Amino acid sequence: MSNSADNPDSSIKSTVKSMGSSAEKSVDSTKKVFLGAFRMSLGTLSSRFLGLLRDIVLTSYFDRKVTDAFVVAFKLPNMFRRLFGEGALSVSFMPVLVEKLGSKKESLSLVSGVYSFLFLFSSALTVLGILFMEPLLRALVGGEGFLAVPGKLELAVTLARFLFLYLLLVLSYAFFMAILNAFGRFFWPALAPAIFNLSLIIFALMPQSVFATPGLWLAVGVIVGGVLQLAMVAVPVYRLKLFPKFVKFWKNKDSLFVLKNTLPGIWGMGVIQIMGLLNLRFASHLGEGSHTFIYASDRILELPQSLIAISLGAALLPTLSKLWSQKDIQKFVEVGSQQWRLLLFLALPSAVGLYSLALPIVQLLFERGAFTYEQSLTTASIVKVYAVLLIIASSIKIIAPQFFAQKNTKIPAWGSTFSLLIHAALGFYSIKTWGLVGLAYSMTFAAFFNLAFLVIVYQSKVGALIDKKMLSFFYKVTPLLFVFYWFIGFVFKGLNTFIFSQNISLIMTVLVSVLFYFSFSYILKIEESRKVISFFKR
Repeated sequence: MSNSADNPDSSIKSTVKSMGSSAEKSVDSTKKVFLGAFRMSLGTLSSRFLGLLRDIVLTSYFDRKVTDAFVVAFKLPNMFRRLFGEGALSVSFMPVLVEKLGSKKESLSLVSGVYSFLFLFSSALTVLGILFMEPLLRALVGGEGFLAVPGKLELAVTLARFLFLYLLLVLSYAFFMAILNAFGRFFWPALAPAIFNLSLIIFALMPQSVFATPGLWLAVGVIVGGVLQLAMVAVPVYRLKLFPKFVKFWKNKDSLFVLKNTLPGIWGMGVIQIMGLLNLRFASHLGEGSHTFIYASDRILELPQSLIAISLGAALLPTLSKLWSQKDIQKFVEVGSQQWRLLLFLALPSAVGLYSLALPIVQLLFERGAFTYEQSLTTASIVKVYAVLLIIASSIKIIAPQFFAQKNTKIPAWGSTFSLLIHAALGFYSIKTWGLVGLAYSMTFAAFFNLAFLVIVYQSKVGALIDKKMLSFFYKVTPLLFVFYWFIGFVFKGLNTFIFSQNISLIMTVLVSVLFYFSFSYILKIEESRKVISFFKR
């Protein structure tokens, strides 16, 4: 670790000094966000690569009964991770921690109070989850399609009880990650999930005959990986001398403020997780493998989303929190708008490529072993819809932190609520009309209304996210995207004609298309292309 990690007082002072320099903030704020996002993306890239390898092993080595059961069982601890660890608690906690960085005593008091609550809450939730897992899963996946497979529900219950032990580990990891992000440290927290994925891969390849329950090695891999993942963020937090102590959190006013501010955020993030649970229920009415196909599509969507939107959003929050506390509203809006344009510059071609190459991408990643061509077709049809969802969901992950930085968790909560109601109303109709693809249609339509609500409120309450620069950006990039779509199809078809391997054609198409997009966006003087290229020139 760096010397600043060994000297926490100097680390805190240097963080405050770098954040508070008003003379340079006009230039530095955007660079700081992009640099933080880039570092996080490097770590995330390793994690996502191993995550895809993990899912390739999962889908090719195990039949759809085991993969469906594992996906359902793993959904629950992941849901609470996103809800409390990386979600509402984290975004409520970080702005307050940023304000306290000047005092080690106040920072440690805040960290200890919030973590004490998190530890007690997750421990109680783990016990309740293990005790009541069977009726819970019957409610979540009790559709005729899931129950039609003998022993499938029982397998899911067994795996879910084991995996609930992972809950405390992953919530602690997410909390420590928020502490490190507040100090501008993004790489190691983003890299830690790579160790988790590597553990799961190793245990997935273990001889399955050791246990009578199929897939139990997967659950063991999750627990071991959770311990290693936590260790990678716990050590640097300990070196900062901010490792939490168990305290009476109800006696700390800052901790109570964070927990109180978390409540509407829990609802907002909770709505998104409820939508995920609804998807479990909807998919349980369809044929075997439905949960696996949705999961595989999610994994493909999450790769560009994590590298672009989540990295930018996580890096954006500390910077915006500081600007808002300094009451520099003009700069606050300017930085937020710049980052949204940068996100769209990267997400739009990603979505076009995902739509154009959906089937060969799915085939490259998953079509082997137990994963057949027909299953690739089903998954690819979902991925095509998810290409549109990528743009919408990524934009939400950039705009929502701009409310969180204001310590306003209510507006995103309302947006998520509207989204949930729309999805709940359309879900059953969509799957009955279009099957599994209908579920993706419903999610995309609901997410669009969430995004529209956030933008309208922001425009009326805070400032102009959609300004002249945004309109100029779309004026230039829209025709380029149409040409880009044609170019991808032309190159892939041409390469696939002369090269025997479809996978090599796909990889070459992606590389050539990236070069094409950046070259022409630079020629067209799209500002965001120059920012990205100038960054790499350094």
